Amino acid sequence: MSTPIDRNVLRRFITLSAPFFRSNKRAKAIGLVILLLSLSLTINGIGVAMSYIGRDFMTALQTKNQTEFNWKLAEYLLAFLIATPIVVSYSYTEQRLGLLWRRWLSHHILARYFLDRSYYRLNLRGDVDNPDQRIEEDVRSFCAQSLTFCLILFNSTVQLFLYVYVLWSISVTLLFAAVAYSIIGSLVTYYLGRPLIGLNFAQLKKEADYRYKLINVRDSAESIAFYGREAREFLRTRQRLKAALNNLLQVVNWNRNLQFFTTGYNYLLTILPTVLVAPLFFNGQIEFGAVIQAGAAFGFVINALSIVVNHFGNLSVFAAVINRLGTFWEALETAGEPFTGGEHIKITTGQNLTFKSVTIWTPRREQALIKDLSFSFSGKSLLLAGPSGSGKSSILRTIAGLWDTGNGQIIRPDLTDALFLPQRPYMVLGSLRAQLTYGIRGRVLLDKELRAALELVRLTEMYNRVGGLDAVLDWPNILGTGEQQRLAFARLILLRPRLAFLDEATTAMDKTIEDDLYSILPRYVRQWVSIGSAADLSQYHENILTLSGDGTWSYK
Repeated sequence: MSTPIDRNVLRRFITLSAPFFRSNKRAKAIGLVILLLSLSLTINGIGVAMSYIGRDFMTALQTKNQTEFNWKLAEYLLAFLIATPIVVSYSYTEQRLGLLWRRWLSHHILARYFLDRSYYRLNLRGDVDNPDQRIEEDVRSFCAQSLTFCLILFNSTVQLFLYVYVLWSISVTLLFAAVAYSIIGSLVTYYLGRPLIGLNFAQLKKEADYRYKLINVRDSAESIAFYGREAREFLRTRQRLKAALNNLLQVVNWNRNLQFFTTGYNYLLTILPTVLVAPLFFNGQIEFGAVIQAGAAFGFVINALSIVVNHFGNLSVFAAVINRLGTFWEALETAGEPFTGGEHIKITTGQNLTFKSVTIWTPRREQALIKDLSFSFSGKSLLLAGPSGSGKSSILRTIAGLWDTGNGQIIRPDLTDALFLPQRPYMVLGSLRAQLTYGIRGRVLLDKELRAALELVRLTEMYNRVGGLDAVLDWPNILGTGEQQRLAFARLILLRPRLAFLDEATTAMDKTIEDDLYSILPRYVRQWVSIGSAADLSQYHENILTLSGDGTWSYK
């Protein structure tokens, strides 16, 4: 399986990691890195010293020298006593650096995700799957695994230099054997395990797709129950699970093939140094303790040179994480660019809402929804009417700046004092108070004001049912669509915007409540633009823009 990871993984790793060490956290980050490397050097130095202690310890045991044995035992215990707090500090420092890095990178990516509505544009483009998984799981994995593999590389380099001298002092042949053995092992491992890179990349995507489907079922539980389509949803969910498990089976199979080699490679490693230095021991050229030391040093050198062999499975997963997070970052960098070439609608700020020869296309220019639209709205209320799919909501998207594919010019009032009410209101995670005050800045609302707004939209019974303003519930599932729409109207009453856009914001209410809310609307909003049925709402609007569905329109 081919993958671009091989060519791009290093570039993407640098792109993701370098900004952290240039950020406002760089002093602390560099300090932790220096401390971590210092502790690593100390641990490796103690390890080399313990290899010499171990050599003399085993020689004293072989020669039955009780006094020397006791001295070396005491040195061993002292080395353990010194090494213990250093090893613990090393582990603690690694975790602290990983936490600092994850916090900074998460904030950095989240800030870019919400900048210029990138979250919306990425969703509209549809070319980046599961951004939630990339922000949470991939960032966590990237920071932890980056530290792990960088430290493995550093420690391997240190151990290589330290233990090459030990091997050289015992047997030059042993040193050359270690180098040749590790090179051959690394080449064979890469050849056998190369397909794992692409498979692990695919696995992350398929697992995320499966998790997203489960979230979709949870969020749409009531709709699925009403449709009675549990069997269909079970089948679709199982299909995503099957895709993930089938890919995982391929990962397991390739890991099995790889382990046939790596297991034998590591088994042979346990006896190879002893076999190579045994003639020296039999000839009396070295002591028994040197045989033990040679085995340990040979193992350290092999491990230092065999990073690919020992960690290829984890490296392939790490490469997949870098690729997913890197492509996500690249998508964020280009999220503000136009979908396609050609002309785009120009938007400027003015006193009244005015369209000048505006043609609105779908974002990828598949279809022209509205052609050459021109009108100027200076009154109090405007109704957008027309059949479904005629482009009513598209007009609001262009006014809001979410869509700009097309041509012409739109002059609009400043939207900092505007409110958009969609058909399906956004329910924030939090208390009822948070629902009501969402979007309100610069002023504190009293509880009596919040309760008065709920009373105006006829939600007093709901207020009593849920347990008051501080109740925290799963609002999208606790409240019906009509109640959610009325709650959105309560936000409007409390916010009192200069301009309101109502995108079929009363469709789930009964006619009496709808009439009441539109009747009180002039008390809280200077101007409003609605999408809805001309038959139901024309009496509450001075002007009507009617879309025919074929791109033509009329305004009166």
